[in-house]
Amino acid sequence: MSTLKEYARRAKQRMKSGFWENARENMQKEKEVAATLGLDSYQVASRQHAALQRQIYDYDGFCREQQFNAKVQEILASKEVISNPIMRLADQKYMQTLSPQEKQLYISRLSARYREAVERFSRERR
Repeated sequence: MSTLKEYARRAKQRMKSGFWENARENMQKEKEVAATLGLDSYQVASRQHAALQRQIYDYDGFCREQQFNAKVQEILASKEVISNPIMRLADQKYMQTLSPQEKQLYISRLSARYREAVERFSRERR
């Protein structure tokens, strides 16, 4: 299926499912929470807009990010002590194809993503 047709199919699906109403409600809730916490509502709205754009235009990347965040939340919510969460998140088959320098870069990027997900998780839990 062509990219344009796929975008059109997803747009129609969003319209039918009430995606935009939910997005509008979530935006309003986020702004209210930001106001009660004393945060800048403009920054909250900008972050929400960026997430919506990513969800619409980079759907596959958005889904991968959601899966990654779900894994991080699972690790953080787990009762067992996990000594190396980064290696649990890493794609072992992919790492076998990398050179030592590329592995180091991959793990560095993965740890940065992990740190951001942990910060996001802790903010949401407050």
